[in-house]
Amino acid sequence: MFAEIFIFLLLTTVFLLYYWCKYSYSYWLRHGIPQSKPIPFIGNMKKTIMFKRNFGLHASDIYNEPEMADKPVVGVYIFNQPALIIRDLDLIKSILIKDFNYFSNRYGHCDPHRDALGSYNLFFARDAFWKEMRVKISPVFTSGKIKQMYPLIRQIGCELEDFLARKGDTFVANLKDICSLFTTDSIATIAFGINANSLKNPNGEFRRHTQPFFSFNLWRSIEFSVVFFLPKLVNFLKVTMFSKEFSKFLRSAINDTIEERDRKGYERNDLIDILIKLRKEAAEGKHSFTDNDFLVAQAAVFLTAGFETSSSTMAFCLYELAKQPDLQEKLRKEIHEALLECKGNLTYEKINSLQYLNMVLEETLRLYPILPFLDRQYKAPSDEKHKIKLEPFYNYTLRNGTPVYIPIYALQRDPKYWKNPESFDPERFSAENKKLHHPMTYLPFGTGPHNCIGMRIGLLQSKVGLVHLLKNHHVAACKQTPKEAKLKDMGVIIQFENGVYLLVKRDNMYDKIPLK
Repeated sequence: MFAEIFIFLLLTTVFLLYYWCKYSYSYWLRHGIPQSKPIPFIGNMKKTIMFKRNFGLHASDIYNEPEMADKPVVGVYIFNQPALIIRDLDLIKSILIKDFNYFSNRYGHCDPHRDALGSYNLFFARDAFWKEMRVKISPVFTSGKIKQMYPLIRQIGCELEDFLARKGDTFVANLKDICSLFTTDSIATIAFGINANSLKNPNGEFRRHTQPFFSFNLWRSIEFSVVFFLPKLVNFLKVTMFSKEFSKFLRSAINDTIEERDRKGYERNDLIDILIKLRKEAAEGKHSFTDNDFLVAQAAVFLTAGFETSSSTMAFCLYELAKQPDLQEKLRKEIHEALLECKGNLTYEKINSLQYLNMVLEETLRLYPILPFLDRQYKAPSDEKHKIKLEPFYNYTLRNGTPVYIPIYALQRDPKYWKNPESFDPERFSAENKKLHHPMTYLPFGTGPHNCIGMRIGLLQSKVGLVHLLKNHHVAACKQTPKEAKLKDMGVIIQFENGVYLLVKRDNMYDKIPLK
């Protein structure tokens, strides 16, 4: 009797699971929307959860499935959560700009109790809190403020020159590591008011704490995957973006710097000045950001995002220039002429006017957008009249809470929009050619109200680093240089699998120009 009951319950469970899977994973088909074939329980996440494909690259693979070539959207499943990959440019514009109020939040989420620095920072903040925070933090990213920070960044560029000089006339090195040392020192000085000295001491405290953040080993990849794709389980699984040790280090560094500034009463034209102002306003009841972790969280995201995005951009750029020496020499010539014109001391205006340097960086970010996808979560209005529909393509109204993904990597390599998209060609971004681009096909920093607030600082860091590196050196491929960029399968950002090793040679032609 017991055996019969057990078999009956087992068969009933199997039957119910079968029909649950069949019903759940046909959601998009039932609504007349094409979908990429899912797997029960994991949806379209197999390659991502097995760490065989970075999610942004996996979303690009789905975008490029032949049967989806003329489809405006593709239905997918983030485990059992129905989601959409957006292919149509007008829909992308609607999500990021026109109907932004309904797509202002990311799908990812951090635990506000266990991971205050992750929850409070601008990247993951939501709704009215994000809006107020963006307004308060924006002053640090104005052109005037960035111009005031420029001498601080340039000083780190000089230290990069000294670092390279100590390496000798010819050497092979992982340029990604060198670029990371430069950007760590740069961000430390403009965000924390601290001399991290990573270029002088690569094993120093600051570098030791920041390096693991984007080092995607197995556990770190699992943490990021939960935060980005299983946000409802963040609290249950006790996942954090910032470890206890890292959070303690950041709090100590920021609080010590703020207290020193308060005591000495001086300004340095960096992020700390803005945070001190916000703290004073909070004490006066001018806004609701009274928690000290709010201040630390802004510096945390500034640091972690700033050093990795700029260093990867520099590394990818040098890799492509090493493969095309003619383009590298064209850029070096532009840098050389600008240095002669400015007597070795590039002004903020001059470095931003270097047209070919701009073109090279823009093409680098087309081929290698550091964050290869954008995620947004639909927040349905209470008014039925204003709910978002997929018309004129489909008779479907978006369901509240639905995640949508914009596959930047795929859009920026789509032959429909870019001729010979796999080749590195800075001329795509000449003044004449830029006019031919649809703005929604180039989104390395996003667009609209939720675009990357640190875009200009990130680009400026990359420019300063490249100028100081290429001033007296050129890079070339060596035996350890891969013919094609091998990208890391773990994590959510674009990174080299094993760094990028290049041959670096000193070129004495520029030694007479002191860039101080």
